Amino acid sequence: MGRILLKLVRRVLRMILLLALVCSGLTRAQTGATLSRITCRGTLGQARIGMTLFVDNKGAFQHGHYYYAKYLKDIPLTGAMHEGKLVLRGPDGGTFMLAFKGNGSENGQPLNFDNSIGLEGDWTDGVKSLPVTLGFNFVSAVANSSHWYELVTDESDTAFEARVQDFRDAVLKGDRAAAAEYVDFPLRVNSSGRSRMVRSAAQLAAQWDSIFTPQCREALKKAIPHEMFVRNGQAMLGDGVAWFGAKGTQVINVP
Repeated sequence: MGRILLKLVRRVLRMILLLALVCSGLTRAQTGATLSRITCRGTLGQARIGMTLFVDNKGAFQHGHYYYAKYLKDIPLTGAMHEGKLVLRGPDGGTFMLAFKGNGSENGQPLNFDNSIGLEGDWTDGVKSLPVTLGFNFVSAVANSSHWYELVTDESDTAFEARVQDFRDAVLKGDRAAAAEYVDFPLRVNSSGRSRMVRSAAQLAAQWDSIFTPQCREALKKAIPHEMFVRNGQAMLGDGVAWFGAKGTQVINVP
């Protein structure tokens, strides 16, 4: 059920974003070719990785990159479909050989970016080979892929993500004063079906244990503060444990 819901969300999101371009009066001639930006998360061997693929309206891979969650440094990828597999090569000499993963709802149709839920296969550098599993995280339509957080802030992607990472690190270290520096007060805290507003650094420190519970800290620890999902002018960390605006953390959803 979760996989089917994810597929529906991806399709609805793509339709909404494309409709927004049409309604705003922007044509392809005005904006440049619109691409689908597909964000993936998964593993390469034992390492957690992320991958972002840019695909044209015919479903053909155009360009992309991947990164290790430990380092968050983008590694560019080139490639194309070959004999039913997506073959991607990086400058480090590594090659991905990936096939689409279905969920049984494709009704016998060939799998592609629209009717699959992820990719799986292998990565090799000619010496060793490691298994790769990737799930499609979210899809967005973009006319210009140079600024990831343009709907959130005017500052660079690097600067914005650095502040998100600093907030996350401060929470994991239990540094209440440092974490408060990256909060856009009042902070909305959603917990157990209720919401409350934390209006100052002093209130944040006083309510720290009820906000940053062990479950919340674990969710933040697992979250990848890079190429985050954006909606309504906010960037989402992890599976929604925190939402960030241009001036800092605005919402915490306590698991």
